[in-house]
Amino acid sequence: MSIQAEQISFRYTDGRLALRDISLHIPPGTLTVLCGVNGSGKSTLLRLLAGLAVPSSGQIRHDAGKSVSMVFQQPETQLFAGTVHKDIEYGLAERGVPKVQRTKIIASVLQQTGLAYDEFAARSPFLLSGGEKRRVCIAGALAVQPGLLILDEPTAGLDPQAAGALLDLVQELRGSGMTLIVGTHDLDSFLPAADQVIVMRQGTVHYDGPASILAAEPCLLAEAGLTPPAYASIGRRAVERGLLEAMPHSLEELLAGLVQHPLPLPQADGPPAIAAAPQARAGADRPAGRSLESEQPAARSGWQHLDPRVKWLGMLLGSLALLAADTLLPLLLTAGLLAVLAVSAHVSWRRAARFFRPFLVMFLFLWLLSGLSWSSPDFALGPVGFSYAGILRGGISVLRFLLLIALGFLFTETTTGAPLQEGLEWAIAPLRALGIRTRNWSLAVSVTLQFVPWILGKLAQLQLALRSRGRRTRGPGRWSPRQIVLMIVPLLILVLGMGDELATAVESRGYDPARQRTPVYQLSWSRRDTAAALCILAVAAMLWWIARIS
Repeated sequence: MSIQAEQISFRYTDGRLALRDISLHIPPGTLTVLCGVNGSGKSTLLRLLAGLAVPSSGQIRHDAGKSVSMVFQQPETQLFAGTVHKDIEYGLAERGVPKVQRTKIIASVLQQTGLAYDEFAARSPFLLSGGEKRRVCIAGALAVQPGLLILDEPTAGLDPQAAGALLDLVQELRGSGMTLIVGTHDLDSFLPAADQVIVMRQGTVHYDGPASILAAEPCLLAEAGLTPPAYASIGRRAVERGLLEAMPHSLEELLAGLVQHPLPLPQADGPPAIAAAPQARAGADRPAGRSLESEQPAARSGWQHLDPRVKWLGMLLGSLALLAADTLLPLLLTAGLLAVLAVSAHVSWRRAARFFRPFLVMFLFLWLLSGLSWSSPDFALGPVGFSYAGILRGGISVLRFLLLIALGFLFTETTTGAPLQEGLEWAIAPLRALGIRTRNWSLAVSVTLQFVPWILGKLAQLQLALRSRGRRTRGPGRWSPRQIVLMIVPLLILVLGMGDELATAVESRGYDPARQRTPVYQLSWSRRDTAAALCILAVAAMLWWIARIS
C-alpha cells in the first residue's frame, strides 16, 4: 500500500498550527521510521496518515480498497473487552466479517504476534504484562488485514527482551510485504531496519530519505533535537581514526568491523586511540528552537488570571443559584452567561463537546424517563404515555445538572491545580481552630477537580482507539451506546490506576496534614479581583431574585 501526502497542514481547534506544508511519498512494502522531538508534530502526522484526523489543507491518498490500522503508544487506552478474543473480535465485527470466520482469524493473528490462542484467548487483556498488551493491540490491528500498519512508539515502556521481540515481529511484518510506519524515539533499534526515515522539526519535514545518510551525517538529527544512534556515533569516530573502512549500518556491523580491526591499547602517557562517543546535544551552541505550537500561543482573557479565591466565590454562588432555580428563565440566563465566559476564555468548543457527549445520552434517557405517565398521559408514543408537566420538570432538572457540570468544567479549564488548592485552603483555614485538617480537604477537592480535564483526555484517547479499530464514523454517530459501554471499564481502570499512583506519590513525599507547608502559589488580591467579586455577587443575586419571582 502506497501513501501520498501533498502539501498537508493541520491546525488545532484553537488555531495553533501543528503541521505546515508537508509532502511525502511512502512506497508499498516498506518500513518508514518517523521521528522527532516532542511537539514536532510527529503524533499528529501519524493520526492524519491513519485517517483519524482530517488535514486543514492538502490531501492524503492511499491505495483504494485497503484499510489502515494504527497501534497507539499506550496499550491501556486500546483494550476494551473482557477477554483477548472479544477484544480482537471487535474490529472484525465492525468491518462485517462473518462470525464463523472470526475465531480462525483471531487464532492466526495471535500466533503471528507470538501469543498462543489456547493460552491467551480467554484471558483478560487488562491483566497482561506490558509486552503482552502491546502484542494483543498489534494482533487486533492485523486481524483486519490492513494495507498499512502504523505503530506509535511501539517499544516505549518495554524491557529490552520484550522490545527485542517486538522489533523481530516488525521485521517479520515488513518481510511479508506489509507497509509499515513507525513513530519512535528508539533510533538505535529501528533506524538499521528502515527503508526510509522522516525527521520532523517544528511541524515541518526536516529530512526525508535513507537511514544511511543520517548515520553518516549526524548533524541532521542533532539539528532536529535528536541524538544519533550509538552505533553511528561510535562508527563515525572509528572511520575517522582508520579503525573501520566504512560507516556501519547497525550495531551488529559495528561490532563485526571492530572484531576484524582490534582497538590498539591506550598509551600510558597519551590519549586513548578512540574515545567514547559523546552524546549529541541538540542546540548546544544555539537557543533551543520553538515548536509551531509555542510560536502561536492561544490567547488568554484577563479574567482567567484572577485570584483563585474570586473563582471559588463564583463557583460557590453559581452552584447555589443553580440549585435554587426551579424555572426555565434563570437556567437559560445562566446558560447564556456560561457560554459568554467560555468564549472569552477561548475554551475549545470541540473539547467541550467531547466532554459533554457521554453525559448527553444519559441525561436524555433520564429526561424521557421523568416524562412518563401511566395514569393520565397528555399524549402517547405507541404504548408509552407522557405528560407535559413531567417533561417540563424533568427538562429543568436535567438542564440544572448539566449547567452545574458546565460550571465545574469551565472552572477547571481556566484554573490550574496549585491556585485551586491555595484558594480553597485560604477559605477553610478558620476550621483549623476546630481541629479539622483542612489540608486533607483542600488536597482532595483540588485533585478531584483536576481529574475532570484528565478524564476528558483519556476519553478522547479511548474514543480515538475505538475509531481506529472500527468504522471511521464522524459526528454524533461516534458516541453510540455500544461505544460508551465499551469505554466504561477501561476508563474506570485508568481512574483507579491514577488514584493509586497519586496515593503512592503523596505517601512517598512524606505528606503530613498536620504540618504547615510553603505555598507553591502566592495569593495576591488586586482591585481587579475586588471588581470581579462585586460583579459575581451582583449576578448571583440577580439570578437568585429571578428564580424566586419566576
